[in-house]
Amino acid sequence: MPIKASRLGIATLAGTMVVAGPTIAACDIGPSYDEWAATDGAAGRINMEDVQNAFKTSKSASEFEKKINRIYEGDGLVLIRSKQDGESLVLEGYEDLNKNFEIEDTQDDLLFSIVKTHENHELRGHGANSYYRHGFGTGDFLLTYLMISSLTPRGYYYSTPSSYARSTVSRDRTRFRNSSVYRSQVARNSKYFSTQKRFGGSKYSSAGKNLGAGRQSYMARQKSTGTFKSSSTGVRSRWGSTNRSSYSRGGRGGFRGGGGSTTVIGYRT
Repeated sequence: MPIKASRLGIATLAGTMVVAGPTIAACDIGPSYDEWAATDGAAGRINMEDVQNAFKTSKSASEFEKKINRIYEGDGLVLIRSKQDGESLVLEGYEDLNKNFEIEDTQDDLLFSIVKTHENHELRGHGANSYYRHGFGTGDFLLTYLMISSLTPRGYYYSTPSSYARSTVSRDRTRFRNSSVYRSQVARNSKYFSTQKRFGGSKYSSAGKNLGAGRQSYMARQKSTGTFKSSSTGVRSRWGSTNRSSYSRGGRGGFRGGGGSTTVIGYRT
């Protein structure tokens, strides 16, 4: 009898190991590149309606910078700058893809621009957001504030200071992504993109392929180094239905937004 019991114990243990094996392996596999690349943050999509609202309600550049980085789901910070373009004043928002806390046109990705000509404003999407263009009348205060700001050495009216982005903006985004409010924002984003895809059709889909050189280089770099697997970008994919922190506990993670099952892959940045 002792021998039989021992054999039974070994068989039971072996069965447990077979079951546990794939679960442990799943922790190491992470997302495929295609799953990561299809996410909004990886592609450079941003909730343009919330961008417009942030612009209209912000009373300073610092307030706008914080709001934009709370809306956006990508890994890099969103930096802004304003400049004169003929009779127009232009505010641009870039994702800092090389993470040097400065805007570099060839390496970073232009997400949106707000153009003021006389008293008219227009929010324009670029790259994966190029499906969007919308005029509105209010929000004059912020552009006026940026226009009267001191010129930077590069000739822009305003450009996010690297020291401010590195400390204040980055810390604020980290705290926000660790809060439950970020889940609500991701749900809003999910609903927004679902609506745009439903009504925008081919225009929305083709915009997702209209990626600038900086974005393409970034994604190629992520793929070749495998760093996309440790991305903190929000995910709406089968892999994203379980977040990384829950793997170690063997539980299920994620939450549901307007577009279906939505998960933030780790709130840290």
